[in-house]
Amino acid sequence: MFKVLIIDDEEIIREGLRTVIDWKSLECKVIGEAVDGDEGLEMVSSTEPDIVFTDIRMPGLNGLEMISKIKEYKNECKIIILTGFRDFEYAQQAVKLGAFRFLLKPTNTQEIILSIQEAIKELKKSKSNEELFKNLKRKIKGNYDLSHSVTITEDDALNSNIKSSEYLVVKALAYMKANVIKGLSLKDVSDYLYISTWYLSKLIKKETGSTFIDVLNEIRIDEAKKLLLQPQYKIYEVSSMIGFTDVTYFNKLFKSITGLKPMEYRNMIFSGETREK
Repeated sequence: MFKVLIIDDEEIIREGLRTVIDWKSLECKVIGEAVDGDEGLEMVSSTEPDIVFTDIRMPGLNGLEMISKIKEYKNECKIIILTGFRDFEYAQQAVKLGAFRFLLKPTNTQEIILSIQEAIKELKKSKSNEELFKNLKRKIKGNYDLSHSVTITEDDALNSNIKSSEYLVVKALAYMKANVIKGLSLKDVSDYLYISTWYLSKLIKKETGSTFIDVLNEIRIDEAKKLLLQPQYKIYEVSSMIGFTDVTYFNKLFKSITGLKPMEYRNMIFSGETREK
């Protein structure tokens, strides 16, 4: 159920919204009411609503100031303004601050319901995209067949309207994983995506929390772990196969990420298999 908070200094408005709307049929529940902006802001903080109905002119903190603070705290919250204050500049400012809808009192029930339905649609889309992107990143980081991962990424992104910035990062991760042997650079990946190196670097940091080189090194070490399971490959060969020309640097990097040197990791794996047998 989506949580709804009603903020208005007029009791008749609060009661009307609470009782006239069939909230359950809209997958919503009114979780609280406030009589002014200050109380409203406190309730937003304590209840974390998905939808807020509010007036612009109220005692204490006015509606515009409150909208700004709500958006700082909970940006995804949908704010629907229901006011009798007919001022186009106020309406413009409210929308600029992040208000979802601006309705003038008196308004009919159907118009309110339509605004709620549109808000819910946006909330569901946002939640769906967030979950999808988490799943896509798990697919890229997991041990999936690479061509299958890329295909799923493209189909899912197209079917869900996932944000282009998130899709670009997923594509970048897939490309890096599929071409780890080539000793990739930031420019190689950005050229593949037809974007600037600066923009790609910024996107990767934003979506993963890590730098390009850190992400690439994690992908390389994950691949190295698989290659170390094949005893026919010497350590320097594994290093070369994942794009490193300096085996000493590879040894240091592997230990910094896993806590073990490559040979120690290989010995640990094979000694474990021997004990199991």
